[in-house]
Amino acid sequence: MTRYLRMNDYESIQLDAEWIILNTDEYTLTKLNGVGGFCWSLLGAAQTVSSLSEAVRQEYAGADATVEEDIEAFLSDMVARGLVQHAVS
Repeated sequence: MTRYLRMNDYESIQLDAEWIILNTDEYTLTKLNGVGGFCWSLLGAAQTVSSLSEAVRQEYAGADATVEEDIEAFLSDMVARGLVQHAVS
């Protein structure tokens, strides 16, 4: 089972319900909504799609059946941006 971990060398700031991640190497900003920021905060420790999906369901009672698909898309995007990596077992 693939596990993911955020890259810790980036600055992240929470502003109200949004998060901003600053990649100083690439001079980019990535803005996350509340759910994305919640996932980002959990990715300080290695997580799987299942563990993130379960945490989102517990935190956001109205989460629907597409949570796993949404988490997979989020992680894929974050890996492509170089903000999240595959955790080494």
